[in-house]
Amino acid sequence: MGEVFYSMGFMRYPLTFSLLVVTGLALLSAARVFRPGALPDRHTKAWIDAILFWGGFAVICGVLGTLVGIIIAAQSIEAAGQVSTSLVWGGIKVALLTSAFGMLIMAFAALLWFGLQLKWRLLDPIQPEPA
Repeated sequence: MGEVFYSMGFMRYPLTFSLLVVTGLALLSAARVFRPGALPDRHTKAWIDAILFWGGFAVICGVLGTLVGIIIAAQSIEAAGQVSTSLVWGGIKVALLTSAFGMLIMAFAALLWFGLQLKWRLLDPIQPEPA
């Protein structure tokens, strides 16, 4: 797993940051919507919606990493002249890792967002008065 992580180059940092932010926002949002007496306030909604933003950011970083990786591979192939197809596809495989990781983060973020959004929508806006 470590080899795959390091093969993503510089893009592993913004992707990891996105994953950490999505997880942190999900924990914060869950604490807000599952607390006793929770109300469907707009601040909680903003935290929940931020989960999708950071998931989308991960996808963008992943695609950008793939594009940069393919450009670098193309430059290396051009400089080397004749190369084997297995070497070319091996480089493209590595370049696609960032997109795959970004998509996984987005899928994780979307599932978290959906669950927290549903819970937020089911919160009762009017709390009963204590007796």
